[in-house]
Amino acid sequence: MKLSKPLVILVGILALGALGYNFYDNPRVSHLFGKEINDWYYRAFWMLIIALCVYNYIEIDRNTLKNKSKSIPKSRENSKH
Repeated sequence: MKLSKPLVILVGILALGALGYNFYDNPRVSHLFGKEINDWYYRAFWMLIIALCVYNYIEIDRNTLKNKSKSIPKSRENSKH
């Protein structure tokens, strides 16, 4: 599934906020999808979401750079040097 850059950033910020609040609040039991789970599993879940967002952001940037370099004609590229 291809996500847009703003959506990846928004989800990453929300996940970072949820993780930060959980460390600040420091509950013994957290709730995820309506179920009680250990707070470290909750934190691991949000860390995974953050890691996926960072990975997707980097991939989107790489693909954007590749597409931009493909769109520049070779003759223009050589004339710049």
